[in-house]
Amino acid sequence: MPEIPDLTELLATLGLIGQVLFWVVGAYFVAFWFSLIVWTFRDVRARSRDIFTQALGTLLVVPPPPVNLAGLILYFILRPRETLSEAYERSLEEEVLLQGIEDVEVCPSCKELIERDYMVCPQCYTQLRKKCPDCGRLMELNWTVCPYCGSKTAIHRVPTTTPDGSLPEEHSERE
Repeated sequence: MPEIPDLTELLATLGLIGQVLFWVVGAYFVAFWFSLIVWTFRDVRARSRDIFTQALGTLLVVPPPPVNLAGLILYFILRPRETLSEAYERSLEEEVLLQGIEDVEVCPSCKELIERDYMVCPQCYTQLRKKCPDCGRLMELNWTVCPYCGSKTAIHRVPTTTPDGSLPEEHSERE
């Protein structure tokens, strides 16, 4: 017949199992508490450069477990919505969008979109640029020297009448 364990031995064994479970669960909660503090510090550091904000956010979760959950909820309410890297990416996107808007050219007459290499507006036929007579590259209308080859371009003058009422000879200055 099997021997029935003594009641005191059974209680001692259950007490030992209870102590082991208590220390395992306690160690788990201490590790969880410590990891919560580390996570909060890393999160607030990614969201703010201000040392005071970083310290205050971390100190909200430092108290022992029942209180630190209230601090964690308060931290979630008060923390910045986006991280510093997200804010930086958003500012870069905005800058690229603004640069794209600034680079768009429009016709000075009809305000239609034109490309940089148009010589004449295809909508209203306004002359936008002129060709260099030497190298053939496009130049702005008000330029008198070609920036590509250095040659001076013709200066077109508006015809005026001379004192005797006739038109002067059309001439251009070219060197």
